[in-house]
Amino acid sequence: MSNRIDYENLIIDLYLIKKMNRRGYLYIVKILYLYEESLIKQSLIGSTYKMYKYHFGPYNAMIKPNVEALARRGFLRSKVQYFPRQDEFHTLYEKNEQTETFLKEIDELIQENAPVFEPLDGLIERFKGYTGKRLMNYIYSLEKTGVKQTRMNDYKLNDIVVDPCLLKRPKFAFKLDEDWYDTIEVLLDPSYKTRLEQAIQDAREGRVVFN
Repeated sequence: MSNRIDYENLIIDLYLIKKMNRRGYLYIVKILYLYEESLIKQSLIGSTYKMYKYHFGPYNAMIKPNVEALARRGFLRSKVQYFPRQDEFHTLYEKNEQTETFLKEIDELIQENAPVFEPLDGLIERFKGYTGKRLMNYIYSLEKTGVKQTRMNDYKLNDIVVDPCLLKRPKFAFKLDEDWYDTIEVLLDPSYKTRLEQAIQDAREGRVVFN
């Protein structure tokens, strides 16, 4: 499929944000890193964000635009909040009604792919009391992590730290088939869904124009 959008990543982003308490971008990125690494160790593929070593540890430049796009389309809530102790502003993300509705509509898909969603549940529960910075410090404390199975400080800037796509023969991979891909495309584009529903209604009422 040409110009294929990685809807699998967006689904996992929304699933994560639904399950976690209100958190910032740093927390989201670090949980996704730990998630991908844990799946690779089990020969599984969930999200496919290639993570690079950056100033604050594992990083992928597409995660923030993906999350922001979901917020702009109304699938989650984002709010800029000031933290006086750090004298910093951070954007926090949390679920809203549309998050819940979307995930309910694809619950069958999530159940079919339980092997890659259940490990994320476990990570969220384990690190639910962590801030983004504390989670980053935890990653830096690991003796073995990433593709080199060494300390994070041993990676050079922009080194690949984890890449799910390097796993050539996974036991299980979260991959949408054509029907699910089309379904997700409609569900994640409210305007397209509205136009489609109107077209169906027009057809039922005989208001179809043939060119």
